Amino acid sequence: MKNNFLFALLMSLIFCSACSNDFEVTAPWKDIPVVYGLLDIDDDVHYIRVEKAFLDPDGNALEIAKNPDSLYYDILTVQLERVSNGQVFTLQKVDGNNVSLPRDVGIFATSPNWLYRINANTINLQAGELMRLNLDRGNGLPIVTAEIIIQGAGLQRSPTPGSAFNFVENLPTKLGWSAHEAARIFDAKLTVNYAEFPKNNPGEVELKSFEWQWGRGLSFDFFESQYIIERDGLEFYEVMSNSIPDKPDFDRIFLHIDVEIVGGGEALEKYVNVALANSGITGSQEIPSFTNLSEGQGVFSTINFLNTAELLLTPKTRDSLRMGRITQHLNFK
Repeated sequence: MKNNFLFALLMSLIFCSACSNDFEVTAPWKDIPVVYGLLDIDDDVHYIRVEKAFLDPDGNALEIAKNPDSLYYDILTVQLERVSNGQVFTLQKVDGNNVSLPRDVGIFATSPNWLYRINANTINLQAGELMRLNLDRGNGLPIVTAEIIIQGAGLQRSPTPGSAFNFVENLPTKLGWSAHEAARIFDAKLTVNYAEFPKNNPGEVELKSFEWQWGRGLSFDFFESQYIIERDGLEFYEVMSNSIPDKPDFDRIFLHIDVEIVGGGEALEKYVNVALANSGITGSQEIPSFTNLSEGQGVFSTINFLNTAELLLTPKTRDSLRMGRITQHLNFK
């Protein structure tokens, strides 16, 4: 389970929906599952979180959230079904605390931290195939379902792997990639890596990095053979100047830039867009609700991480970084 903006936003919106006073969860007879599941074809292990809405008309929601018995089902079978041939895979219940996936300290109880998992080599997800989530809560309750199309891997297009960024003031620098047709929403970020060392002790090298967000929750009207976003070349030097502190007694060496493009599936796009529809200053106080589950709240979708490491800078860009008016004070060599 990788952490990124889409994950953080998704979980905060699920929490707000499940805790909203306007959300009909107070009826004691109604069972409301809450699901968080993003399947990545490249993961070694796939995890799905399944909980239940916990509000009680006679209780304090914040106190109830700290009680694991209020969050998890006593009886629950979580399965993934390959729709093309009806093949069914039952996920194993595990405590996330025992598999290096602890829950962040906050509103909810952190122990136990029940998750449901399956090894990738057991289910062998294929790009473009239709997968169905089935939740059996027992007690004669209907099966909860959701269906997704699995994303395939993307491809870095601009700059291409092994090439270099060219940042020129007043000219656009492009970040381009291709994605599987099941991808509908994207995050894009660059991680800038450099080294610094005292001028009087060049052997005392420390590696440094910072993140430069190029896009969050990006949606496009149509499926494209290549998605492109642009930044003016000037922004690179401004970001470098603003992100790296002045240290007159230190020299620096630029190392490389790592690119990460995160693609989310159609259900995730709808969930995020609907939930943010009224988030502006003129929006209503009620959070809109979307789910692709047959019953309940949350979202089951697909995700993929396109990572391209160690992209360089063109010689011209390196010269501008060393001697340009905006970044000269950073002492890059």
